[in-house]
Amino acid sequence: VMVVAGPGTGKTQILTLRIANILLKSQVNPENILALTFSDSAARQMRGRLVNIIGTPAYRVEITTFHSFANYIIQGFPEEFENLLSASNISEVEQIEYIEKILKTNEFELIKPFGDPVYYVKKLLDSINDLKKEGISVKQFEQALGESLKDWEAIPDLYHDKGRYKGEMKGKYADLKKDIDKAFELLKVYELYEESLRQGRKYDFNDMLIE
Repeated sequence: VMVVAGPGTGKTQILTLRIANILLKSQVNPENILALTFSDSAARQMRGRLVNIIGTPAYRVEITTFHSFANYIIQGFPEEFENLLSASNISEVEQIEYIEKILKTNEFELIKPFGDPVYYVKKLLDSINDLKKEGISVKQFEQALGESLKDWEAIPDLYHDKGRYKGEMKGKYADLKKDIDKAFELLKVYELYEESLRQGRKYDFNDMLIE
């Protein structure tokens, strides 16, 4: 059964009632049901509603988040996850600390403003998380950027060929080149971030889901 609906339309209530219905009308045991949500608050809400309907057996139902369940599986069966063996999950605060350290100990032209070197920390972390969600590794990202740079270099009319700006790069192409350069700096941060995780024997949320 798939419930497709917008926010505030009763998805949690429907799923809670379904769990209650299964337990009340079948031989299924509470511990044989797994309910996954995206947030801790949603998990608490679902359990609270289930307790109100069926009482204490609701505490035996596994109601948790994707994050917690993935971590439980990885920690419980470490031999099945060679890439994460002996590693532990990293918090968002630690992720931010990793990115800050990378920015402070390396040279960057575009993502490290002089007045506030860690200004782009959150945006960099969001970008890395987006890349991982799409299954794009450091190597794949590097290859994609290489292709983008080749495409830019192959543009036939990069420069003005007449008028007062003759010989100067056209503004739209200069902006595009700046975006590519900024992406290459993101690539460097991504690579160093992954190396920091390996050295610290850590894995992040997206690593968990991928594994």
